[in-house]
Amino acid sequence: MNEKRVILIIAPPGDLQIGLQALLTTHLDVDVLVIGEGSLALKVIDIHKPAMVIMDDDLLNDTVPMIIQGVKSSCPNTATIVMVNDEVGRQKMLGKGADLILLKGFPPVKFLSLIEDRLS
Repeated sequence: MNEKRVILIIAPPGDLQIGLQALLTTHLDVDVLVIGEGSLALKVIDIHKPAMVIMDDDLLNDTVPMIIQGVKSSCPNTATIVMVNDEVGRQKMLGKGADLILLKGFPPVKFLSLIEDRLS
C-alpha cells in the first residue's frame, strides 16, 4: 500500500492557509499538514519528509529563506513554493532558492496544474 505524498503549508492562520488546505485536500490525493509559523518548520520537515512545502512570504522574521535552505539541505527532492503579495515580494525571493515563486491570487486551476506537475 502506497502512502500518500505529504504537502506542508507554512502560513499564518487566515484565508491563504485555509484556502490552500481546502484546495489541495479537495483536488489532490495528498496528505496536507499545516503549521502557522516558521519556527517549527524544519522539525516538521525532518519528521514528515514532505514532497512539497508551500510557504507564505508573510511569515514572521523573514524565515522563508532559512526554511528553503533547510529543506534543500535535509530533503533535496522536496519542492519549495513561496506565495508572495506582489512583484516587490517576488523580486525579494528571487535567488533565495525556491523552486517556484507565485503571486497570491494565482488562478486555482493553474495552481493545481503546477502542483500536480511538480509532484509527478
